[in-house]
Amino acid sequence: MKKYRVALIGTGRVGYQFSFGDLPDNHADAVGQSKQCELVAGVNRGRDKLEAFGKRYHIEALYHDYRQMLEAVKPDICIIATHPELHCDMVAGCAAVPSTRAIICEKPMALSLDECDRMIDACDSASVLLQINHNRRWSPVWTLGLKLFNDGAIGILNHVYCYMDGGKPAPWWRSENEGPLLHDFTHYFDLMDMYVGEVDWLCGMAEQRRRPWAVEDFSAAFMKFKNGATGVICGAELTEYSDSAFELRGTTGIIRFIQERVELFQTEPDVYEPDSGFQWSSLKPREVAQPDPTSSYVTALAELIAALEGQGQLRSDGRVGRRSLEMVMAIYQSQRQGNQPVRFPISMGESGVAGLRRAGQFVEKPE
Repeated sequence: MKKYRVALIGTGRVGYQFSFGDLPDNHADAVGQSKQCELVAGVNRGRDKLEAFGKRYHIEALYHDYRQMLEAVKPDICIIATHPELHCDMVAGCAAVPSTRAIICEKPMALSLDECDRMIDACDSASVLLQINHNRRWSPVWTLGLKLFNDGAIGILNHVYCYMDGGKPAPWWRSENEGPLLHDFTHYFDLMDMYVGEVDWLCGMAEQRRRPWAVEDFSAAFMKFKNGATGVICGAELTEYSDSAFELRGTTGIIRFIQERVELFQTEPDVYEPDSGFQWSSLKPREVAQPDPTSSYVTALAELIAALEGQGQLRSDGRVGRRSLEMVMAIYQSQRQGNQPVRFPISMGESGVAGLRRAGQFVEKPE
């Protein structure tokens, strides 16, 4: 059995600090559970988190510069768990090293579609696998919902509806380059892609209504998918509470995801009007056996190893990751064009946040 040497670039929250239960909730712990992987190096700009990471996982190969690490350690797999403005250069840099076989990159994939294209090209040219960690792709709850949907539990899909209020506990966090569309909503866009497929056109808004930071604090979009279904997405950083839901609404029922739990509602005949002959139907909840929890990080890593050994494909590669980012950028492009519909593929290759700042729609204000 081949053993893969893994380097973690970015020893922060998603790198090794997330811990919400007994299952691995971060990349380092997932590597530790794999029989085919060995964590051999860590990289971080700050000293404290890097040294704490090294102490916890007994790693001596600690670096502040990922290029020095690549030259000295020569890992097989690089996990990039840094902020998104660093992803493009780091993916391209890791792919250029002959030892690299695969790269796991955190979401959002990048800050612009131009950067996504550079990352994809760099990995394609070097025959390096690129996996984007939209971790709900490997969640047992969301995959159960996908099975229910594919099995026809709600008939023909008409509409997708999702919202997210107060996604970040501190709305100012990471506002230099990304707002909630990139930081939070990229998950929902990826799920729309997983359940419904590619978008035909989108009409959206991304407004800075009350917050002082130069990113959107309210966003919404209406979209038409190529298969004929429609979707609505809405979210804001204007609430004290955090609340979110994702719904698939079909001809005979609804699949609803709330708090990482899947709910199913199906139609039943209800009131009958004998004089008019009208037969009304209503939605009734169905019992759904919730799946046993598993670690999406562990599942994703196992899938990557299998793909490296020619035993399957990645369900979230660079091209899949790019599609969710294109939906985000389409909202920014629509906002910049006076909230007009934008057809796919879109024309905006640059960062939407940067473009709206130049247009004077996102501005820094006194707190």
